[in-house]
Amino acid sequence: MTPKALSVYKEQKDQENKSRLALADMSAWMNGVYVLRAIGCAMDKNATYPNSNVFFNDEPELTEEEKEEIIKENTQIAASNFAAWAEVANKSKK
Repeated sequence: MTPKALSVYKEQKDQENKSRLALADMSAWMNGVYVLRAIGCAMDKNATYPNSNVFFNDEPELTEEEKEEIIKENTQIAASNFAAWAEVANKSKK
């Protein structure tokens, strides 16, 4: 493989790393909120620790139509990503 062809994989890996770091950052922030609430409970008798999840509510499950729509959208995204990859791969062979 040529370096140009490998750059597609590098860009994908960079994007995955950015997503992973963003998730870790959000997780750390959410953990900090819980710690802050716990410390607040220890310091103030009027403060209460949450009884349930603060950030994610129990949302109703998706209907079959909503699931199908999401699958359709994801399939279209995957197809366009593959088309872009194939275009780069085909150009590098010329």
